[in-house]
Amino acid sequence: MEFVSCNFCGKKDFKFVLEKSSSKGDKFQVQKCKYCGLLQTNPRPTFLEIQEYYSSEYFRKRTDRGYDNYYSPQVQSQIEKVLLLNLHDLKFFDYEKTLHDKKVLDIGCAYGYFLNLLRNRGWQTLGIDIAEEPIRLAREKLSLNVIQEDFLKWDTQATNKFHLITLWASLEHLHYPKETLKKIYEHLLPKGRIILSTCRYGFLARLQGINWRYMNVPEHLYFYTLSQLKKQLSEIGFQFVAQITYGSGLTTKSNASLLYNFSKKILDPLVKFLGQGDMMALHFQKNNSNLD
Repeated sequence: MEFVSCNFCGKKDFKFVLEKSSSKGDKFQVQKCKYCGLLQTNPRPTFLEIQEYYSSEYFRKRTDRGYDNYYSPQVQSQIEKVLLLNLHDLKFFDYEKTLHDKKVLDIGCAYGYFLNLLRNRGWQTLGIDIAEEPIRLAREKLSLNVIQEDFLKWDTQATNKFHLITLWASLEHLHYPKETLKKIYEHLLPKGRIILSTCRYGFLARLQGINWRYMNVPEHLYFYTLSQLKKQLSEIGFQFVAQITYGSGLTTKSNASLLYNFSKKILDPLVKFLGQGDMMALHFQKNNSNLD
């Protein structure tokens, strides 16, 4: 375990927000930086300690922290549907039309559903993740170009350049998100794009508190507001392109009641329209004034 400074502003003065048990029964605190307001799990497990939370069970057994068999066709269909909706809303397809050679890096790629989607659209794809099982299966079953490694330790000279780098529901899991975003900037080609999604600490999160569906510790180390994340990207040198929020907090359930499904059908588009979803996705461009 380690107590760390705020990853946004670097200060070490925090206010206690809540305490919650992990899937293994260990208690963790979520603290709020008194200077910039960023929430983070603190103290947190070290990089080596946290890997035990990403065992095979995380991807195969349905819990409030994992998937109901992440590798199933049903989950693949759900994930691809969300990805395509996000890409449309974030104006990705407009950008894609401007490219000839197309190279993408997906950080936290897991089994590679996004990479497989873009490969079928003519992209050269590369994925990176620290989890052993999904990387192995992505190679064996999908024949994807993926590596098991810490992105911050990979290609430190940034010799590999990409038109697009993505972080789908990965930023909140990272020990050093700010450093990761800075390194992404260096790996992007001129006018390259970053698209990322992460849980959003907004109205729904504050309302539900410890019961918020994304208040998963210690797998989730950081909880950003939309304005915090936009500010951090801008300070690094990215230019804003598009944003969305989505998700009412009602997750997809195979055995849900008619009332639950009806509520979800009404609330999901409502919170998206109002900009109050508890997930957010952002699209930024490498700043034209800082071109390589």
